[in-house]
Amino acid sequence: MIRKRLHNDIDVILLLVCCCLFLFACSPKENEDPVSDQPSENESLTLASLDIDYRLFQKVVGWFDETTLLVHLGDSEKQQLNTFDIFTGEMEQVYSTDSAILTIEMNQARDKILLQEIKDEQTIFKIVTKKGEVIQSTEFYFTSYVNFHWNPTNDNTAFVSHYNYDHELEVETMIVYIWDIEENSFSLRNIPSLSPKWYSENVYLYVNEQQDNGLYIGDVREDQEDMIINKDVSSFYINQDTFIGLVESDIMEDEVLLFHEYPFLIGDKVIRIPKVTANKTLIDPHFTQSTRNGKIFGVIPDYSFVMEEDLGSYHLAHLNFQKEFVNEIIELPENAPIALSPNEDYLLYGWRLEYIIDLSDPELIELLAILN
Repeated sequence: MIRKRLHNDIDVILLLVCCCLFLFACSPKENEDPVSDQPSENESLTLASLDIDYRLFQKVVGWFDETTLLVHLGDSEKQQLNTFDIFTGEMEQVYSTDSAILTIEMNQARDKILLQEIKDEQTIFKIVTKKGEVIQSTEFYFTSYVNFHWNPTNDNTAFVSHYNYDHELEVETMIVYIWDIEENSFSLRNIPSLSPKWYSENVYLYVNEQQDNGLYIGDVREDQEDMIINKDVSSFYINQDTFIGLVESDIMEDEVLLFHEYPFLIGDKVIRIPKVTANKTLIDPHFTQSTRNGKIFGVIPDYSFVMEEDLGSYHLAHLNFQKEFVNEIIELPENAPIALSPNEDYLLYGWRLEYIIDLSDPELIELLAILN
């Protein structure tokens, strides 16, 4: 009797277990949604396409925000600036004109755009808000390309520089103006460089391109001559408080030393990279940094070479100055400009910034294919 009852109990238990297993297998998973068409995380980060005639593409100006690019489009009849979201594909027109846009620069806050426009042999500088409102329009006498450097700490000041050919002396010189945007006035500054850079509201840096190629510092509040601070620095990169000076090694003729200073004039970290020259002149690498004391990336040659003899090869690298180490990321076809996104996740590359690289999964993606 006891054996029969035990047998019946076992049968009941087995039946209950089988029912539970059947019900569990038939029930949907807690997080499963069989009809959901929501993209996965990877799918949502896929770069979007933009339906546009590639012949209108002029260049990518840079990053408008963490996921939005400012793109220059146009032809001989109309030019425009559009924003392009690299994930959603949404594009919005910011500004348009029937003039030719030669030079474009965004301010440090990325909420204003400085333009050089030319029409009927007349140059006009314009400042446009990120919503497309023209808040300033100023005529300028020079009818060819100029260089801008907008003061990162004072939106009311910018360098305007250009080459000038003296027909009487038959020599080419460099002209540098300080543009007081608020007062709408230009003051000539004796700076022997086509690309002076603002360090602060009043202090600027440049390499003397006409005499000794030394690094000089000046102050707009003073009338005295600018002071040389390093005779060995042949060129430099500066972003906010980060300074990188390039010095040709006097020990290894095929090396260039990158001296890192943060803040400026304070630092002793050095990275050595291969040296590239053309016509016996050092070819500068391209650098980028998007946040104060943030990551620094560079286009670094794989080996030392002379461009008249060898086209060479390059790679994108993260420059870790604290460890004095170069972390190679991806091979690149040439030494071209780069621009890091504000969140340091993506990087633009190319002479028109026409490529993009996802730094978490490095691959050179052609934006022109996206903008096609």
